[in-house]
Amino acid sequence: MIKKATLLVILFVAATTLGADPELITRAERKDFAETSLYADVINFVNSAVSRSPKLRAGAFGASAGGLDLPLVVVSAEGIATPEEARLYNLPVVLLAANIHAGEVEGKEALQILLRDVVEGALDEVILNQVLLVVPIFNADGNDKLGDNRGDDGPELAGIRYNGQNLDLNRDFIKLDTPEVRALIQLIRSWNPVLYVDMHTTNGSLHREPVTYTTMANENCSETLKQYMWEEFFPGVSATLKETYGFHSIPYGNFDDRTQPTKGWSNHAFEARYSTNYVGLRNIFTVLDENYSHADFKTRVLSSHAFVRSIIEYTHNHIGEIRQRLRDEALRTREGLLPPGWITAYADGKMQDITNESYEFETRRIPENELENYPPWLNGVLVEKTDVLKDYTVPYFNRTVATATIDLPEAYVIPNACGETIENLQAHGIIIERIEREIPATVERFLIEEVATADRPNQGRVTLDIRGDWVSEKTSLEAGSFMVPMRQPLARLIPVLLEPDGADSLARWGFFSSWIVPQWSRGFNPYPVLRLNEIPDGIRMRTYTP
Repeated sequence: MIKKATLLVILFVAATTLGADPELITRAERKDFAETSLYADVINFVNSAVSRSPKLRAGAFGASAGGLDLPLVVVSAEGIATPEEARLYNLPVVLLAANIHAGEVEGKEALQILLRDVVEGALDEVILNQVLLVVPIFNADGNDKLGDNRGDDGPELAGIRYNGQNLDLNRDFIKLDTPEVRALIQLIRSWNPVLYVDMHTTNGSLHREPVTYTTMANENCSETLKQYMWEEFFPGVSATLKETYGFHSIPYGNFDDRTQPTKGWSNHAFEARYSTNYVGLRNIFTVLDENYSHADFKTRVLSSHAFVRSIIEYTHNHIGEIRQRLRDEALRTREGLLPPGWITAYADGKMQDITNESYEFETRRIPENELENYPPWLNGVLVEKTDVLKDYTVPYFNRTVATATIDLPEAYVIPNACGETIENLQAHGIIIERIEREIPATVERFLIEEVATADRPNQGRVTLDIRGDWVSEKTSLEAGSFMVPMRQPLARLIPVLLEPDGADSLARWGFFSSWIVPQWSRGFNPYPVLRLNEIPDGIRMRTYTP
């Protein structure tokens, strides 16, 4: 007797290609999931889909470092092509992006199948009240640099993690060194989506669920938005994924101790440099989709497709409350109602208990003469699954508990000559004012006590660990300097960029290195960015546009 969930999967798999237009069969499907789509395959698929449906409009939202177009497909019942049209129709936008790491390929295949769904009319109701932005191949440069996969149960050959500059796109959302990420942020600024979905593959701890997920996890993202995702959004989406499509899912993470799974399941990726954390700091709902690499490739593609379908069905059914929650949060942020104290240090906290569908495991020591063949994080121990299925109900650690906070200023002031910093803030869309004449002010200045340089470059930059303290002083704000007020929609992002000792600050990424390290001295100059706890009376400013 076939179980209900198994039957759902069989029916869903059969329905994906049954009677489909031959031009709308993905390379993965044609090759019985032994291969993944090349860049040209994706472009040809997109062009074929667009030619068959007025609900699809395609173009490029930017170019890769290697000069390849970054394809974008706009999906709507009205055939919308621009953000202005979406606003005219008062339609919210959901952004779906895949292949940010070009070796993690099932999201790329799943989004192509989703476009076929549109052509075949399967999503007619779902797209009545929302616009979908589909980015099927974000890392265009890395996609066709085929090599052996990561040892997972996927296609024999897949692309690489890095873009054409040898940079990881999912570590670039603060410093913006890649044209791809700059283009994606401009896309977000233009269309202002209510939800951003970033599709990945995880090759971590062994379990049986093919889909894992999480959302914005940075310690200073809105707790209100996080709460909605964990208490309402994910329970609803995962229920649809299981009951309608037959695929199980769990929150993203890994066993804290591979040898003792009952200790807990955790995710520690809290930094703002990651896409879903960064976009969450913009007060946009986010989903990190991590498909399980140890499942076979066909299961991964189909479950990934089913997960996206479940997500857009949820947004279709709940779009009013989603929009209202984002409006409320935007208003609180713009009016300066950030949570009391900006979190600067935190401890891991338990979010909930989860049941992980996994296996019984066996452990064995790696022989001394073979240790060099294994990564050091294994600590000399191999953990291997058996054929015995076992579920573990464990605590899930995926939240931060503040251990130190600071008060935020009313504004930051940046010297006129810090051009790289100003360009970065503008690319993020942060509002900047230009001070038109010199004016006395009481400020806080960060006096640096210690600067530690990383042993090796990280993502193309030499990072700094900066320590010091803010001290109050009276000075004059120079004419032509820039002021960044905190009372604006992106207020959560500003301290991430400008607090010098933050985990992802521009100072840490080296934007101010020439300012703080003098050429002929062992000491350090003060950090050039000032804090204003009170904006001076009579200050004259104008909105800065270059």
